[in-house]
Amino acid sequence: MLMASLEPRAAFGMTPLAFSALLAVTLTATTAAIADDCTPVWDQEFGLPGAPSSVVFDFAEHNDELYAVGGFTSIGGVAANRVARWNGNSWHALGSGLSNSDVYGAASFGGDLYVAGYFDSAGGTPGTAKLARWNGTTWQSVGAQLGAFFNQLWGLATWDDGNGEALYVAGNYVNIAGIPDASFITRYDGTTFSALGAPIGGPPDFPLIVFSVYPWDDGSGEALYAGGRFLNVDGVPANRIARWDGENWSALGAGLDGPLGASSVMDMVAFDDGTGEQLYVAGQAFTSAGGETALRVARWDGSNWSAVGAGFADGIVWGLQVFDDGQGPSLYAFGTFTASGSTPLNGVARWNGTGWESVGGGANGSAYRAIVHDDGAGPAMYVGGAFTSIAGTPSNRIARLIPCERDGVPGDLNDDGVVNVFDLLILLGEWGPCADPNACPADLDNSGGVNVFDLLLLLGNWG
Repeated sequence: MLMASLEPRAAFGMTPLAFSALLAVTLTATTAAIADDCTPVWDQEFGLPGAPSSVVFDFAEHNDELYAVGGFTSIGGVAANRVARWNGNSWHALGSGLSNSDVYGAASFGGDLYVAGYFDSAGGTPGTAKLARWNGTTWQSVGAQLGAFFNQLWGLATWDDGNGEALYVAGNYVNIAGIPDASFITRYDGTTFSALGAPIGGPPDFPLIVFSVYPWDDGSGEALYAGGRFLNVDGVPANRIARWDGENWSALGAGLDGPLGASSVMDMVAFDDGTGEQLYVAGQAFTSAGGETALRVARWDGSNWSAVGAGFADGIVWGLQVFDDGQGPSLYAFGTFTASGSTPLNGVARWNGTGWESVGGGANGSAYRAIVHDDGAGPAMYVGGAFTSIAGTPSNRIARLIPCERDGVPGDLNDDGVVNVFDLLILLGEWGPCADPNACPADLDNSGGVNVFDLLLLLGNWG
């Protein structure tokens, strides 16, 4: 409406087509310049002393605070056994924490924090092996009965299948709470566990595991996606990944293939790279998705699989995370990989839309999972792993990436958070060569004068 009323095209002797072309070129160049000047930074202080004793494996948000889990016995200089709470200023233990082995996942559900892993007990409370609940004061049993040494839990997620929100528990375990067929992935409503159809399966001696569960809507309704190391579920052929709609399991095309005993899905996340939201899936050893070459990472659009660049040449992709690092939402990958095609990488990579690129040289050890959290200082991405340095910044097993800051939006000349007619009037009032280039705010492209190019930048950011 503004352009129609002011007719800037006519004012500068341009046809509509010429004006549109000039606008597009100018905005593209400006966007590229902003991206070049925008570099996210790793917090120089947050990762020290960090978790010097052992790994940070995963995170969860609960009651607006950040929780970290792993194998550590201290974090931020505070004694905390394998689970800790960050309140924005300091770390805090959750009672006496978890005993003797790693915690792999955590989730907020029903007002409590749930943790899952390979530990034998939580806070010394009986019946808390592998899965426990923290009510804010004490550790409680949920009656999982997973004390046997072979039971191991990997992932937790919440989802509402239409019957109320529930906690979904993934791992390599059988008959949780003594319920037949409630194995590898089960539903917990806060009181009772229940099976999701018949168990997952594969050939004899095939190491069955569900590593991750993730809710996503492919356009036909939200469903729960399960990924891991399996070849069928409830009798339905499904290679390493399957979809549960609340009543039935279904395959995602031909699924993912690779070496039989190693190929696995470790993590999933929804991301829109500008071509529509898709489900990005990553893991270990798989080499194809839907019959197409895809090395350790692939994407599913609801109907078809496709590769994500050259993928990763080696190692394991443990985690995926979407984060607006100041350049717009970006997809990050974490793991033990060292390359994508001919591009060297060290456990941390960013998808730029055409390929995977290094993030400050990566980490000097494994990176596992990440979460985006605002502790009051603005959104940042928290990364856990086994590293002691990331992008050259000393960080013991935990690090924080802070988005780059831009100096406002080009065209917002009165700094009121919106580009409108008042900014246009300021720009027109300064039209022509700048008397003082250092005091010429309407010179948006820093050319030494206010002209049509500055007008185009302002109009392109209108609103």
